[in-house]
Amino acid sequence: MDGITLRAGKYEATFRPDAAMLCASLRFDDDEYVAWPRTMDEFRGGRATAIPLLHPWANRLAGETYRAAGEEVSLAGLTLPHDPNGLPIHGNLFGVEFQVQQANATRVVATLDYGAYPEKLRAFPFPHLLTVDARLHPKRGLNIVTRVHPTSERAAPISFGWHPFLQLPNAPRAEWELRWPACQHVEVDERVIPTGTRTALSAERAPIADRTFDDHYALGADRTFSISAGSGSTRRTLTLLFDPSYPYAQLFVPPGKEIVAIEPMTAEIDALGRGAAPIVKPGERFQASFTLAVTTR
Repeated sequence: MDGITLRAGKYEATFRPDAAMLCASLRFDDDEYVAWPRTMDEFRGGRATAIPLLHPWANRLAGETYRAAGEEVSLAGLTLPHDPNGLPIHGNLFGVEFQVQQANATRVVATLDYGAYPEKLRAFPFPHLLTVDARLHPKRGLNIVTRVHPTSERAAPISFGWHPFLQLPNAPRAEWELRWPACQHVEVDERVIPTGTRTALSAERAPIADRTFDDHYALGADRTFSISAGSGSTRRTLTLLFDPSYPYAQLFVPPGKEIVAIEPMTAEIDALGRGAAPIVKPGERFQASFTLAVTTR
């Protein structure tokens, strides 16, 4: 399967149900806004690229064990992605195939029965149904809704996120203007694990220039980020709006690459290990949504 492409007005978006519902492309007026810093093979090996769902944890864990929803979990001996410090990172979907439940010109809904994979349950022993519901609107852009339904009598901790690798066409990254909302900067240690210290930040709108970021934020009422470039009639702004179920974000701007990653997260880094992950009970449902939209002027 090459993918399912949605079209609405000047928008076009492609999803890969055969690869963990990876959003492989978002185009507006024939320009591409999704970046591919890594290949599909690397993605299936556990590396992030394009716009992937990171599940059952986004970012990283502080070690090979954690306790969540009353369960002690050991990751020892499991095949998982790890960061350069040897910490588990970005979950364990590995590009697993989702089952398409609905698809039309502007919407695709696909599900994964996580509990049907014994190896995945060893890393996250909380059976659940994972649903991705993506809709494209000619004015509002791309909305991606993610749902988790426990499928056993066991509650499920929530710690997923998405990792949008983004680009702006026809302008170098040094000229991209980055906007983030008033928030708290979450201090992390050398392993990128929160220390417990937070610092208030004002909203900012400024060129990226030669700055780099790998920063974690606790968000307030305003959950809107954007990147812009150009002037006059050629100016374009890509806006990301997170709903209240995404109270954290990671901003990643690496050196020497024409990409920006603005990542919605349902929980703080290492929330599973810190006992800080939200819990969804049997019979209930957790839902989180974010939107990407392009405007011109």
